[in-house]
Amino acid sequence: MSTVSAAANWEYGADGEVRLTGAWTLLLEPERRWRLMRELAGIASTQLRWNLDGVVALDSAGARLLWEVWGRRLPERLACRADHMHWFRWLATLQIPEPLPPLRLADRWVRAGSHVLRFVRGVGGVLLLIGQLLLDVGYCVRHPRVIPWKEITATIHHVGAMSMLLLGCVGFLIGVVMTIQLGMALSQFGAAMMIVGTMGLAVLRELGPVVCGLILAGRSGSAMTSGIAAMHLTGEYDALRAFGPKPSLRLALPRVVGALISVPLLVVWTDFTALLGGAVTAQADLGVGWRLFLAELPAQVQIVNFWIGLAKGALFGLTIAVVGCYFGMTASPDTDGLSRNTTLSVVTSLTLILVFDASSGALLTHVGLL
Repeated sequence: MSTVSAAANWEYGADGEVRLTGAWTLLLEPERRWRLMRELAGIASTQLRWNLDGVVALDSAGARLLWEVWGRRLPERLACRADHMHWFRWLATLQIPEPLPPLRLADRWVRAGSHVLRFVRGVGGVLLLIGQLLLDVGYCVRHPRVIPWKEITATIHHVGAMSMLLLGCVGFLIGVVMTIQLGMALSQFGAAMMIVGTMGLAVLRELGPVVCGLILAGRSGSAMTSGIAAMHLTGEYDALRAFGPKPSLRLALPRVVGALISVPLLVVWTDFTALLGGAVTAQADLGVGWRLFLAELPAQVQIVNFWIGLAKGALFGLTIAVVGCYFGMTASPDTDGLSRNTTLSVVTSLTLILVFDASSGALLTHVGLL
């Protein structure tokens, strides 16, 4: 006799009869349920007689367990109560799908190849969009009247002016936290004045543009993608392609130009608020006056670091706008495509910003640090 649990038991008699007792319900523990299936499957045979008269409770979960053990058909010799038999009759009417076979090695290579092709297609699409934008710039130079000034100024307002409060608060808090943490370490060595150069270099070269880029990728990049993708749902995108100018001229170019103008300016604003927070905290926590902080900043930090941060801001702005517009213009005309491409836009922008920052940091290691 094998006892699986206090609720569900079975025994194999000498007369070739399998007797089940106890409660065969969903309350049976999963580990014991699997053990029960393995044991019964090892003795399952069409020649056996199954006696379920001792089963005090049976629900769909317990009936499904026995149904799988029996090979999804009733055994030839079965003794069962009438109120339990209806579960097996119900299971016999169901079309239970067969479990999917495990992926073969060739199928895995095909699936991996499809992901690679999707990635290559995305990279190629972004490059084609950049090329189309360059053609649109040349067309605007030859025909100044078609320059979308209203759309450009609207992008500057939404990306730049509407983000100033958020970036100002974040930059100020970063300056405060960085000064407190670095000041505690520097004060132990009597080098509190080094907080000026450390904060200035970190903020101007890395923290300002990276924090600005990451926040705008989530805020403005997602707005660009969802705004353009929503035009597929309303039919505006198809109407623009049919009756208006190129979608890249009216939709992508203003956003790219607006981001190229706005993001570097926001980097300057974030740098200013972060250094302001650092100066205020240095005076309150380290005894370094804010006037001394601002006076020592240009002496300890080379101006080239400011220009590096500004260039990073322009690169991040271009990345956010191009990626956001690409995923918006290639979204399928349904809500699932809108949400999927918006997520892809944000994730891609964040990844590219970090990759570009790491690459520029490796290339410019000896610039502005000596």
